[in-house]
Amino acid sequence: MMTTRALDERAESLRAHRVPFVHARVVLAERPTSAKPGDEAVITPDGVIEGFVGGQCAEGTVRTQALSLLSSGDSMLLRITPNPEGDQSGKTVVHNACLSGGTLEIFLEPVLPLPLVAVLGDSPIARAMSGVAQALGYEVATYDDADLSATDAVVVATHGKREEKTLTDAVLAGVPYVGLVASPKRGAAVVESLELTDEQRA
Repeated sequence: MMTTRALDERAESLRAHRVPFVHARVVLAERPTSAKPGDEAVITPDGVIEGFVGGQCAEGTVRTQALSLLSSGDSMLLRITPNPEGDQSGKTVVHNACLSGGTLEIFLEPVLPLPLVAVLGDSPIARAMSGVAQALGYEVATYDDADLSATDAVVVATHGKREEKTLTDAVLAGVPYVGLVASPKRGAAVVESLELTDEQRA
């Protein structure tokens, strides 16, 4: 079983590497259960559970529910009970007949990476864009330090330097938002010069 400190360090490492995960904490344990209130774990997208929130039967239910939350981003209070129960306000109730007889309630909270914006340029506009993005809750990186496969937006504000290659590379890498800071006339000329399809230019 991982110590609280080891689990905290693991969670921090996942955040630093931009790996989404679900944090699970036992908030209620009605005997007989192997878990107790305060037990916790992290569940990664590959379904691995690190930490402890109950035995094998409980783990299977926690894993299934946690992986569904990575898609929705919602939190959940999960109630796992050996006997069928009706719906309960604010809880997801799961009947798991293989539990040892006790009931668990586990709070599941997805921890998703902040959207990553990569900015190319060191102009006053580029610095202002970085500041605004951070104030809005985005993670900001310089373009050269960013992994395009994990980048949500690229903003080019270089006043003519490395524009075409950067814009083309970002579009071809599938970055969801690619922007160029330029006057309308020059911006249109740069976009027209890109070796991309009309749909990609749009």
